[in-house]
Amino acid sequence: MNVVSRVQFPKTAEISDLYFKVSNDILINFDGDKNQIILHQDSTISLNTYFNSIYEKYYTKYTSIKSLYYLLKLEGDFEVFAYRETSEASTRELIFTQTIKDCQLSDYVKVILPELKQSQESGRIYLEITCISKQGLFTEGLVVTEQEKYRDVSLAIITCTFKKEVYVKKTVNTILQDSFLQDKKFKVFVVDNGRTLNASDFKDYRVKLISNRNFGGSGGFTKGLIEALQEGVYTHFLFMDDDIELDSEAIYKLFCLYEYAKQDFAVAGSMLDSYKKHILYEAGAIYNKSIDDEGKIKQDKFTGYPLKHNLDLRNTTTLNSLLLEDNIDYGGFWFFGFSKEIVERIGLPLPLFIKIDDMEFGLRINEHFENGIVAFPSVAVWHEPFYAKRPIWDFYYYIRNHLITNSIHSSLKYVKTVKIFTNCILYYLFIFDYNSAQMVVKGFEDYMQGPNFITSNTPEILHAKIFESSRSYKNQTILTDSVSSSEISQITRADKVQKLVSLLTLNGHLLPQFLIADETAVIRFSVKEKERDTLCKGLAKKRILYVIEENPNSYQYELDQKAGLNILFTWFNSAIRSYVRWSSVSAEWKKAFKDLTSMQFWQKYLEPQK
Repeated sequence: MNVVSRVQFPKTAEISDLYFKVSNDILINFDGDKNQIILHQDSTISLNTYFNSIYEKYYTKYTSIKSLYYLLKLEGDFEVFAYRETSEASTRELIFTQTIKDCQLSDYVKVILPELKQSQESGRIYLEITCISKQGLFTEGLVVTEQEKYRDVSLAIITCTFKKEVYVKKTVNTILQDSFLQDKKFKVFVVDNGRTLNASDFKDYRVKLISNRNFGGSGGFTKGLIEALQEGVYTHFLFMDDDIELDSEAIYKLFCLYEYAKQDFAVAGSMLDSYKKHILYEAGAIYNKSIDDEGKIKQDKFTGYPLKHNLDLRNTTTLNSLLLEDNIDYGGFWFFGFSKEIVERIGLPLPLFIKIDDMEFGLRINEHFENGIVAFPSVAVWHEPFYAKRPIWDFYYYIRNHLITNSIHSSLKYVKTVKIFTNCILYYLFIFDYNSAQMVVKGFEDYMQGPNFITSNTPEILHAKIFESSRSYKNQTILTDSVSSSEISQITRADKVQKLVSLLTLNGHLLPQFLIADETAVIRFSVKEKERDTLCKGLAKKRILYVIEENPNSYQYELDQKAGLNILFTWFNSAIRSYVRWSSVSAEWKKAFKDLTSMQFWQKYLEPQK
């Protein structure tokens, strides 16, 4: 008997709909030490939910598992129903029913499911349990198979942290306190880039604290990966952010997937929105592509775009849509599992400090493995969504690292690239965001220095310079209680004449001062193009209030004509100078790629400063 997964219980009422659907008269105990649901006659518990469905289609495609059954701890009399739903059918199929009486918590009740179906007939299976006695209790559920495992799995869990001591301690303790993980072979490698943790913080032998200079996320994860590889006992690895909200069942399910895997694949854990906990933010993503307002995928250079984005997981239709697999280009390092064979085949991550390192790593996996990355539904963590974070220095790493990644994995045409970044810089200038525009220029310039730039700069010193540079212009004010995008009812459009005037005057940068009104233009940005304001609203205005959809903050920028023109001049100068070396720089990055992802390079790169 091998436990494949457990029926998960919610820790708070806020997320209970992701675990159980229950009648109003049912009481759920949210005390994590005593899972318990109290039922009354004719009340029903449904496992038709995100976390407690059995995603049959994924199990039969990626693992050898063919048969499953439940072991339930119940008290009272019950009718148990098992249903299957698919992405194609509009109705659910009853696949099993059983009446069980005189249940006692001291013994498991066995509910045997029909053999799992393959391919198009497979779907999503769940139980519904109806109490037929005066009162009943449900305290535990296990999903079990009698099949032997294909392999034993030993997992190195690698988390990288920078001065987030409270978060990482909580995450590590969540793993260590899971009783079902006690029988699994694992070790947690905590890479401390901030060097603020002590060995006394982690006394368990299954945790290894590694002090590290600040090499960013890519350097921290790679440091942990090298340490784990050198121990020579791990079959699989898991990159995991320090500040996630983790249910350790995600790790338990990961073990099972690899124990029964028919082929090699990486697992991209889904990200749930930590501010709207029932919302799926991302289940894998695509690179150099985006999805338009009609849901069609289009080519979009220098873009990473989330799949299954912004879905409400309380909705049954949504759960069935998760059965429709996407072609995933990469998965975020907030929760990303992969095998030792993958590392041996593709090498270590690129030394990009932060941003795009997970995208590039995923692209390499897909180049070497068919169906290389799987976003298994319910293997997920909560994480702060990207719409809530907007540090300006991020833009530097996005630009530089996108250019590096595209040099390695695709072709970079000079004219097309310069056009894309010119439009990007003009966008920031048009909203008076000079710091972001400067980060774009700086990222481009550092990319053009070639791979020697990576080896000749100390990452933590470079990052300090980038951080200071991102605050060069003092014309930005962050407003926490300003107008929200939902309060702006009218979307402003511009006609061709307005757009032409705005372009010719650089949205006011070339106008004389007496034409600039001491007013504030509110400009709303939305993911959907049709819900965005025109930037022309800022023409001849002294200030712009930039409101980003769902972002808790708004950003007020003030016009600085001299700053805007200086940045534009610097950009055109850099772009023109780059023309001669464009092809050779791209070739240098491609040539250096194998070395930059090698063990030999990383061990030297990560050496302590003398």
